[in-house]
Amino acid sequence: LFRDRFATPDGRARFHLVHHRDAVETPDDEYPYRLTTGRSRAHYQSGTQTRRTKALLDAEPEPVVEIHPDLAARLGVADGADVLLRSRRGSARMRARLASTIRPDTVFAPFHWSGGQTINALTNPALDPASRMPEFKNCAVDVTAAPEDPLDPTAGEESPA
Repeated sequence: LFRDRFATPDGRARFHLVHHRDAVETPDDEYPYRLTTGRSRAHYQSGTQTRRTKALLDAEPEPVVEIHPDLAARLGVADGADVLLRSRRGSARMRARLASTIRPDTVFAPFHWSGGQTINALTNPALDPASRMPEFKNCAVDVTAAPEDPLDPTAGEESPA
């Protein structure tokens, strides 16, 4: 693609200066953290095909939210514990994965799942004024330790030592 020339009359590329513009929705007192979404290594797009492939599903059987260990400590959330993420548009429940590779003010979740685990229910449909692309990759959220699931038959039981 474009090995010899670009698809312009003179074959030269065109660059345009773009000034940074922060997201429409930024963290505040009610939603103090920034959520970013993306792909997991094991799944593709909505996951409707990759979640049917045993090896890929075994690699990542459920969505997780990556949380910096410092933030997890402040929230009282252990690695593997369920958390509740809330935005102005919706909520999702998923397990925490502690990751020092993410900023302490930011959480990451993949978009390959549906139902009560769909992170897309939280994202912001606000459009960029220039590209008209929605801001699905950046919104303000609150993160809390999830209450026990009353439908979980093991809820309240202690793990064997």
